[in-house]
Amino acid sequence: MPMRLSRFLFPFLFVCALLLAASPAMAGQVVPVVAAENVWGDIAAQIGGSDVAVSSILSAPQIDPHLFEPTPATARMVAGASVIIANGAGFDPWMDRLAASRGADLGVTFLRVADVVGWHDGENQHLWFDPDNVAKLGVALGTALHRAGADDGAVARLAGLDRDVAALKSRIADMRRRFGGMRVSATEPLLGQLTAELGLVMENDAFQLAVMNDVEPGPAEVARFETDLRGGQVRLLIYNEQTVTPAASRLLGIARQAGVPCLAMTETLPPGLHWQGWMARILDSIEHTLGQPERVAGAK
Repeated sequence: MPMRLSRFLFPFLFVCALLLAASPAMAGQVVPVVAAENVWGDIAAQIGGSDVAVSSILSAPQIDPHLFEPTPATARMVAGASVIIANGAGFDPWMDRLAASRGADLGVTFLRVADVVGWHDGENQHLWFDPDNVAKLGVALGTALHRAGADDGAVARLAGLDRDVAALKSRIADMRRRFGGMRVSATEPLLGQLTAELGLVMENDAFQLAVMNDVEPGPAEVARFETDLRGGQVRLLIYNEQTVTPAASRLLGIARQAGVPCLAMTETLPPGLHWQGWMARILDSIEHTLGQPERVAGAK
């Protein structure tokens, strides 16, 4: 473990010390964990290692998370978990209902990421695109797994996650120095937190907010978006390939005709990747696109 511990790791070590002093954990247990989204399931698996058995409910990229409805099999998964993880922030309200069905079960810990990171109503729901949020969830998970009887290897694994978060934040800061102020847009606010950290100017917020709230964007918002694309006012268009609506398809067609690069995103972690690799791939794509010569007259 590095000599300099981050501000996220200290709380975990402190809580572990208190738990050890209060009562010895049932060390060596394999802790069943159920995560609503596979990105949070991936973080749980990284922190828990061989001490956890993780099941993720939303893991197929072809599933629209906003249209998902739990099945009896989903309910059975949650009923057997010692640790339950939901994103919260209105993204997966069905998980709140399933967790509530456990009642006052003292043998279960329910982690709602929105509560862990201090999310406020109206902010971006896609909490996993902020490295600090992932680090905070890692600390909360380490504490929950320790309470549930997992071994103490989570301390070292959490330190590894912490180093990865620090490396990603360093890269984001470097890209901000290079690309800060460039104008981009999106069909919905998937990468809002990340693009803000990169210092990019996100256009067409009203359009994206309407999409996030399942409301049809108004004619003025649509017209402005189309004008921005045709006039080369943005350097990149980000879209969610899991929920391509007719309106989004039209915008993609206009962007491609105007020579605006389009970046496909998903809300679920792609197969074969850990969260760190996913973030690196996203940053690679943004860096490659914004580092190219301007292809549309008038773009910044």
